[in-house]
Amino acid sequence: MYQALYRKYRPKVFSDVVGRDAITAVLRGQVKSGRVSHAYLFCGMRGSGKTTCAKILAKAVNCHDPVNGDPCGKCEACRAIDSGLTLDIVEMDAASNNGVGEVRDMIEQLTYTPSELKMRVYIIDEVHMLTAAAFNALLKTLEEPPAHVMFILATTEVHKLPATIVSRCQRYDFDRIPMDDIVRRLRYVADCEKIECDDDALYVMAKLASGALRDALGYLELCAASGRRLDEKAVSSLLGTSSYDTLLGIADAVSSKDVSAAFRLLDDAYGRVNDIAVLWFELVSLFRDLLVFKATGSGAYTDATPSQITKLSAMSGRFNREKLMYTIKTLEDAIYMMQRAPSQKRIIADMSVVRLCDERLDGGAEALASRIAALEDDVALLNSGIKPAPAPEKKAPEKAPEPERAPEPAPVQDKVEMRVSRKFADVASKLKAADPSASIWLPSAKAYECGDGTYRITLDSAFMADIAEKSRGAIEKAVISVIGGHSPSDIVITAGEDDKKYELIDEVIEALQE
Repeated sequence: MYQALYRKYRPKVFSDVVGRDAITAVLRGQVKSGRVSHAYLFCGMRGSGKTTCAKILAKAVNCHDPVNGDPCGKCEACRAIDSGLTLDIVEMDAASNNGVGEVRDMIEQLTYTPSELKMRVYIIDEVHMLTAAAFNALLKTLEEPPAHVMFILATTEVHKLPATIVSRCQRYDFDRIPMDDIVRRLRYVADCEKIECDDDALYVMAKLASGALRDALGYLELCAASGRRLDEKAVSSLLGTSSYDTLLGIADAVSSKDVSAAFRLLDDAYGRVNDIAVLWFELVSLFRDLLVFKATGSGAYTDATPSQITKLSAMSGRFNREKLMYTIKTLEDAIYMMQRAPSQKRIIADMSVVRLCDERLDGGAEALASRIAALEDDVALLNSGIKPAPAPEKKAPEKAPEPERAPEPAPVQDKVEMRVSRKFADVASKLKAADPSASIWLPSAKAYECGDGTYRITLDSAFMADIAEKSRGAIEKAVISVIGGHSPSDIVITAGEDDKKYELIDEVIEALQE
């Protein structure tokens, strides 16, 4: 009969338990010296080895010939426990047997000596689920059980246990298993099962497991069922997560304030993930790693793979700390809103993407700090004699070569007759339907039909003009469709307050120098 991987590869001795060296060293020492406690409390997250250690301890205290504190696995007692046929090892699930009646029945059986083994061991899982009356019934017995009885309590929520219960047990805290330890165990299991997989694929499983080895083995089992070689992209697809390159692409779009690119990547990821909130959790994790890398200059405190750390290093240079703090706060706010309004997740995601690309749309303290930090960075560059890097220019679409003609002087805008375009409202309406991201810059736009034959769309800043330039294709179609009489080359997108912007920067420099 087929066995799940987490059961098939469950450790049989303390030395095989992954990531629990401190705990297993103490337990082995107690067994070796014969100074075992009458009651133990194993608390920690799911899949962290609580039940595994409880079963090994139950076998070790009953073993006829323990080896350095570990059960030998060969004696009659060890074989009986491994077969699951002995009645002296009692595993009780408190989630379904949580009443005072079940506890009293158990207490009545304590007076009987073990039928086969040296000690009768009661392993009570999810002990926090017991009722208050059941805890009261267990309390006195837990403090002074018969010499042939041992209790091992396991729980994922130790804060729900009465202090009187906790104080009567030896407590061991099972924290998250380090990711490197999980990856090594996954590699061992994969090699034993002849599962072909890359190290990056194992890192994806380990990271998604969040410190729970049982979950990681479950992911390996699921992915192995596909029957193909497992790499990072294959595992991401099978587990319904986004690839690391997709997450980095969204981060790149945010750093470039490229709303169109962010929406394109978001739309692509939305078709592949089961829940867009999962994508947002992954983005929070990525930007957390970027913030840690930015603050420490090292990937040692992240869950990234070696190849991912190289990419983190390159991407972290595109953000300052304030921008990363603002991004994480915005993503977390979006997750909270998604939990409150599940039917509006896509809208909430779209809104947060726009805010990430333009902090001016957010009036919070984090947004203001990010904007000030960006301005300070530009001022520092200007003080050092370096001009801030302009936004990347879009290449004009290739056109058929035109016959040579004498060059004409470029028209000067302030000397050209301009007339306000009365049909711009219709252009804007058509543009919004074709390109939703246009709604970001349209409120600050004005349109003019000029005497030189051009149709000028003027924005209130170079930043907004750059965003509008990313929607040029949609703008050209909307203008030609509504107004007519223009070709794409006649449509000009410009900033009306560039000079004012540079004067503002000069004022800031003078103020800082004073």
